[in-house]
Amino acid sequence: MASEIMTVIVTGGASGIGESVSRSIIERGGNVGIIDLDTARGEDLAEELGTKCFFSKADVNDEAQLSSAYFYLKECLPDITGCVACAGIRPVRNPIQEHSLEDFRKVMDNHLSGTFLTCKIAGLDMASREFGSIVTLGSALAVRPGPVLGYGAGKAGIVNLSQSLAVQWGKKNVRVNSVCPGWVDTPFIRQQEKEGRDLSPITKITPMGRLIESQEIAELILFLLSRASSAMTGSVVVADGGITLAGGYLPYGEIP
Repeated sequence: MASEIMTVIVTGGASGIGESVSRSIIERGGNVGIIDLDTARGEDLAEELGTKCFFSKADVNDEAQLSSAYFYLKECLPDITGCVACAGIRPVRNPIQEHSLEDFRKVMDNHLSGTFLTCKIAGLDMASREFGSIVTLGSALAVRPGPVLGYGAGKAGIVNLSQSLAVQWGKKNVRVNSVCPGWVDTPFIRQQEKEGRDLSPITKITPMGRLIESQEIAELILFLLSRASSAMTGSVVVADGGITLAGGYLPYGEIP
């Protein structure tokens, strides 16, 4: 994999797991197109990563914006070999009796609809060239329930969508796989800690006794983007430190 030159579009590529993916591809001599809503962070990261990295602002829920950003980056880069759908917003943790339909739809749309549009735009382009690999971001909550209702439902939908597209595009040599992380040490999590959230229940219930590093997820994503995983499509890879085996619901709060 070290000698394989990738050209990858990464949505949500300016922070968290997406940033780790972007950095890792550049470190391996690849090319990256970052799509993100945070213009300042995206432009700064692209400048830092150098001449093989480009940035374009877009909302993954806006098909016209996302398509424009994708094809702009396509013009800037060599032939695109992969796409990673990392864009996402924070979950809403309210129980259903306190959970508004507006909040539910907002989280669902950002994760599920945003992934749908990302796959539609990137996947159709790849299918026209009969080559490509897409990696979507599910969650441990796609395989184990929790009380972040819109987020969990959206991530489960992403897994199902990815498997459906893997079948649809299999003969076009476009692979679609999902990674389902557990609790990853990202700015989202650390911001919650700054706001007073105790993270110790998470690490206590995780068999490995720690949060997952975003770089660990990035390495797995790079494997799925590479020729080393050429026989894999429609796969769901859980990378959670074992938390889904140990009762992943509890770190969110008490069971209703």
